[in-house]
Order: sequence, then C-alpha cells, then structure tokens
Amino acid sequence: MALAVCAVPHFPLQRDGVPLGLHAFTVGLSVLCTVLALILVVRPGTVVLTGAVVVPAVLAGTHAYGGSFPSSALSRAVALSLAPTWLAASAAVAAALLALAALVVRVASPLSGARFAPWPPPDPHRATERPPAEA
Repeated sequence: MALAVCAVPHFPLQRDGVPLGLHAFTVGLSVLCTVLALILVVRPGTVVLTGAVVVPAVLAGTHAYGGSFPSSALSRAVALSLAPTWLAASAAVAAALLALAALVVRVASPLSGARFAPWPPPDPHRATERPPAEA
C-alpha cells in the first residue's frame, strides 16, 4: 500500500518542454512502484521485498541529495513529480521503511518458507476401514 502511495506523488502530469526520454523515465519510476505494490499483494517474496526497499530508498535519496547532482537523469526525473518535494520524499521514505520492516519480518520468521497447516491432512486409508463385526 505504501508503494502505491509513493507512486502517486512521483507521477509527472505535464511534459512542458521536458525531453521525451526523461518524461518516460519518470513515468517508468512511478509505474515501477505501482507494479512492485501489486506484486507484493500477490506474492510477498524476499526478492520483491528487496526491490520494494531499494526503489523508494533511491527515490528518497535522490530527493535528499538531488541538488548535489543536478545534471543526473534521476534528479531531473524526480523534479518532475506531481507533489511537492517534501511530500514525495516523505512518501518514499515511509514506503522504504515499511518495506524494510516487512523484509526483516519475512527473513527473521521461522516459518518463512513453510505454509502453516492447523492440522495434518486426512489419511485416505483410515476413512475406508471398518471395524470388525462382532459375532
């Protein structure tokens, strides 16, 4: 959910003189956050959670240090975001921290790969056996 919230403020609405490649890159970043959010709903694996940590962390880092590298494509791409910088950066930080917490729980849980079964499956041979008839 936090990744979807992170995708919305990073979506560019207007193109206004921006090169097409940069605009497509910005849309791609927003779509990547959305796709990661959808994949996490279906299958929250370790690899997807790692991507869910890295992508918003890179976006948040670019918001924080983008002024240091104004010519980089990533800093120009996040400058096109829909929301103000403080809101987009806050959404990215929150998404990265929540994904990191989910990743830590996923890796640290003892049943991370096993499925929980409340009771063992029924034995098919046991149901067909009849007690012997008394004479």
